[in-house]
Amino acid sequence: MLITTSRKPSQRTRTFCRGLERVLKARCINRGKMSLRDVFLKANEIGEDRVAVVSERDGNPNGMEFYQDGELFISLQLTVDFSLSKGRMKKDNLHIRCEVDELKDLSPEIFEIPLEEPLEYSDENLILIRTSKSRPLIEFFDGKGLATGPRIYLQGWEITGDDDKSS
Repeated sequence: MLITTSRKPSQRTRTFCRGLERVLKARCINRGKMSLRDVFLKANEIGEDRVAVVSERDGNPNGMEFYQDGELFISLQLTVDFSLSKGRMKKDNLHIRCEVDELKDLSPEIFEIPLEEPLEYSDENLILIRTSKSRPLIEFFDGKGLATGPRIYLQGWEITGDDDKSS
């Protein structure tokens, strides 16, 4: 996956993108003056078919749009908590545990990472999606099973072609 920002991102948004690069199988690039078309061409050039564009509001990341082969397939509305330390993930061993029924089928599609098998639970190199304060929360756990940043609180999502917005 290629991760980039909207134009003229704040430092917090750039930090968020670098944090995602650190915990996902992803590469982060600075967008600069590139159009979305140029971003898709760059992704193709480095062998990626998936692009995530991080948007912001008032200097804070507030959304991500995921594109597959240049076509938008899902938009996430989110808030971010940067307070966790910077552990290391083994990107080849990543897996997802999703405890939110509405996102169980979507999460492997969004992140291109397989769901954890129920009999093989492990807190190492884990992306955990659970409910916190009635909202879905995405947390990352490093190779030692320790929480590492960022924490992503989902405010809602919209699948392209869906008339319903989930919350």
